[in-house]
Amino acid sequence: MLVLQRFRYRVDTVMGRGAPALFLVLAALCCLFAVLNGLTLLLFAPDGIRPAGARSSVWAGFLRVLSPALLVKDRGSAPYLALAVVMAFSGIMLMSALIPVINAGLHNQLARLHAGRSPVVESGHTVILGWSSQVHVLIAELVEADRGRRRRSCIAVLAAGDRTRMENEIRERVPALGGTRVVCRTGDPADPQDVSLMHPQRARSVIVLAAEEDRPDLGVIRSLLAVARARHEPDTGPFVVTGIEDHQNLAAARLAGGRRCRVVSTQGFIARLMVQSSLQSGLSDVYTELLDFAGHELYTSRHPELTGRRFDGILRAFRASTVIGLLRPDGTILMNPAGDTRVGAGDDIVLISETATSIALLPEVPELPEVPRPGVPTAARSGRSVLVLGHNHRLTDIVEQFAAHLPTGSRVHVVADAPDPVDDAYEAGLELTTQRADTTRRHVLEGLRVEKYDHVMVLGPDDHDPRGADAGTLTTLLNLRDLAGDEPPPYTLVTEMTDDRNRVLAQAARPDDLIVSSNLLSLRLAQISENPHLDRVFDELFAPTGCQITLRPAADFVPLGRPVGFGTVIESVRGHGDLAIGHRLARHVGEPPHHGVRLNPDMTATISYAPEDRIVILTSTSVIPPD
Repeated sequence: MLVLQRFRYRVDTVMGRGAPALFLVLAALCCLFAVLNGLTLLLFAPDGIRPAGARSSVWAGFLRVLSPALLVKDRGSAPYLALAVVMAFSGIMLMSALIPVINAGLHNQLARLHAGRSPVVESGHTVILGWSSQVHVLIAELVEADRGRRRRSCIAVLAAGDRTRMENEIRERVPALGGTRVVCRTGDPADPQDVSLMHPQRARSVIVLAAEEDRPDLGVIRSLLAVARARHEPDTGPFVVTGIEDHQNLAAARLAGGRRCRVVSTQGFIARLMVQSSLQSGLSDVYTELLDFAGHELYTSRHPELTGRRFDGILRAFRASTVIGLLRPDGTILMNPAGDTRVGAGDDIVLISETATSIALLPEVPELPEVPRPGVPTAARSGRSVLVLGHNHRLTDIVEQFAAHLPTGSRVHVVADAPDPVDDAYEAGLELTTQRADTTRRHVLEGLRVEKYDHVMVLGPDDHDPRGADAGTLTTLLNLRDLAGDEPPPYTLVTEMTDDRNRVLAQAARPDDLIVSSNLLSLRLAQISENPHLDRVFDELFAPTGCQITLRPAADFVPLGRPVGFGTVIESVRGHGDLAIGHRLARHVGEPPHHGVRLNPDMTATISYAPEDRIVILTSTSVIPPD
């Protein structure tokens, strides 16, 4: 009895190991039956059937295991035929057991592949951990980056959803993948074992997406720890890029990600972008152009032949690129440096270009025709009035950014359907007032006398349903348009949208700037994943001090109505210590997607500027220290 129990236990143990173990057992039995069949033929078969030797006997026995039908050809004595029948039935039973085992093994393997649990055996790929409504924007940008660099690569996505559903959704939302392959795996982005399926140590970059939940930062920090654990050496390998919603969690996220981690303060980034765009109409289109791989974006490129040249001497040295700074070998970035700054050995040129392949030096810098250059008037900074309609978790940061950007004597009036919408955390010199009211109500807007304000900002509410969040924003915009009538409103109007699909609907209200906040964060993450040095450049551009992008009247630099090349504009603006990086043409303001903004124009083409045209300028000098 004990022997039988042990035998059953051994059988249960083997069965519990799955199809591979059963297959090995059946293969061993097949070999055993082949040998027994061979011995039967060698010892008992008549002369006409008996094989010539031991090897032939084993081979013939193996064929009888696979095909028991060979029994019908046997002739001989009764004992031999009886043994042949027994061996034939043994072969039938063995094959009957082997086929289901093979079928079960294949079924399990196909189910495993369908479940998305197989490792991603790639190198130089981009890993995306997590899933949100912005994953499609991020993938589309990475695909565009691959197209611009003329390379074929792989994007690997790890999220908790079903693999087939994720892949179908990506194909539906991002149909033009070009030569980029997108693979999805199912797993927990915060589990080191699941993250290791993506082989992050061999990736080009890793992007961690925040989930659309109440406290997304906690999941991001756990994913950063999982990546650090999965790649074994956190201070080597690819850069990890992510965004943190609450700036109170920035230190924890940077500590979890290690030295090769770039963390964007989502709250501060969007607040600065909203404020700067509200104060200068068209600035959001400039930032979108810089962040979007489909337009003209920032690159770093090394050109040893420029070593020793003065910075002013290389501004027009490129055929289709605009120079804005230098990247030193130690990681220091010089934005708009002094004109006599020399290009050092090992320096990279920071420039704006359409693609990496379009960066090329001219054989020689062309001479510019002499044109009269008007002086730039110095406008006095007087106090401004700002009206903020709506409320979300970034409102306090937005007020603080207004305090940093507006001159003394300015005032901000916040109207929101929430008690105490702003914390007392703004700087002195700014008059802040609040009012509780529903901004979607027309009578509320009428009582505010919106026309007396210089700038109006409409905020989207905090809502995990993007379409529901934008419904109130659209209502407010339409009411503002109706109050303005057919005349252009006397204020600038910037609006925050949550879902990019509502952008077309919002255009009916004719706002000056539409900002899809989550989209811009995805664009920035994609840019940093391709070039981590750009993170510090973007931080500098969005800061209230240091280098800033501004739009100035074209009449301040070149004569109006006279054809001039953009090279002439660059030289004229450089005469005031600034850099010209593009222009905004008033006649194209209503034309999407760039609304008249063109960065990095053709150096050789001429254009006649109108009174309402603007030059996009990079002002001030900044030295960004290395990490």
